[in-house]
Amino acid sequence: MNMRTRRWLLAPSRQWRTRRLMKQHGPSLAYPTAWALIALRHAPNEFFFAQQAAREAGTVDAPGVLYDDWSTLSGTERVRRDRWLQRRQVSPIQRLGLTEEVIERAGLSVIDWGRRTEQS
Repeated sequence: MNMRTRRWLLAPSRQWRTRRLMKQHGPSLAYPTAWALIALRHAPNEFFFAQQAAREAGTVDAPGVLYDDWSTLSGTERVRRDRWLQRRQVSPIQRLGLTEEVIERAGLSVIDWGRRTEQS
């Protein structure tokens, strides 16, 4: 099966995963960025396709993972994030299992709200 047909067949599941990631992460994650993260996670061999999609989306910030400042959040959002982290130990972005290096090389700018991971 060629790549174009494969992408077309996988489009509904990627859209569902993308919307689910956006809902779990919160309003700071744009659709093109979430879509590229899902593509990198579920089809690593399509790295250059996700990189091109990120380039076309035109991220304004420098690529990489930045961590959110919790002091500027509302109380309900802090409680939501705390509950998530207590249950799962990592943020939705960290659950994808993508390294910060891969995200940066793909040209994505992601604001994560989880605990910083230790780099080895």
